[in-house]
Amino acid sequence: MKNKRLALTGLTILLASTLVACSNNKVDNGGKETSTPTAKTSQKSSNKTSSKEVSNGELLKVNEWENDPVQGKMKLIKINKINKSYTTGNYAIKLDDFKLFEVTPKNDTQKEDASTAFNSSEGVSTPYYEVQIKYTIENNTDTSVQFNGIKSLVTESGTQMDLNSGMQDLGVGTEVAANAKKSTAVMGLINTNEKNKINKLTINFDSFANLTDFSEAAPAIQPVTIDIK
Repeated sequence: MKNKRLALTGLTILLASTLVACSNNKVDNGGKETSTPTAKTSQKSSNKTSSKEVSNGELLKVNEWENDPVQGKMKLIKINKINKSYTTGNYAIKLDDFKLFEVTPKNDTQKEDASTAFNSSEGVSTPYYEVQIKYTIENNTDTSVQFNGIKSLVTESGTQMDLNSGMQDLGVGTEVAANAKKSTAVMGLINTNEKNKINKLTINFDSFANLTDFSEAAPAIQPVTIDIK
């Protein structure tokens, strides 16, 4: 399973939370490339009190925005805390929070980069709308494991986003050490006509795999529908 990334050296979609991804590629016994991204988040915000602009850090309130050097102007238009965990065998996925962004690219390069990141054959509009779900992978065993990622995101109207079109999952192929946790995120490209209708979102997970032979370590968590009103 290939993780869809921006076609720029060392670059992945940053989002308003300033997620920065890098990868250590692995190849399973089927010849498929996977990657183990890491993510880090800055906590410093702008000192401006009369503006919604955040100069450095995570957008945490509706209408806050930032000028992202990769994507353009990113404005937070919806945020919901989730904080729910779902288990399969000795592993778990904790859904941390949901965000919806309005993204306004400043030039054609930024639009092309977004189209590449989301594997969108139709490109992106100006502005376009992007969901982000932060999640944490938990390994409660004494052996490292690989998470095979999120298969798809589905809106309540039935629009599906997956790695083939409209979705980027930084968690695909993530290796989690024994008795450790790993934070990451999944992003989806939302149709403009759906941005005001998104009240629920269904997440379809993939399985966990043993690192020795990439056989199944635990089956996929059952689909989860989150309320994002």
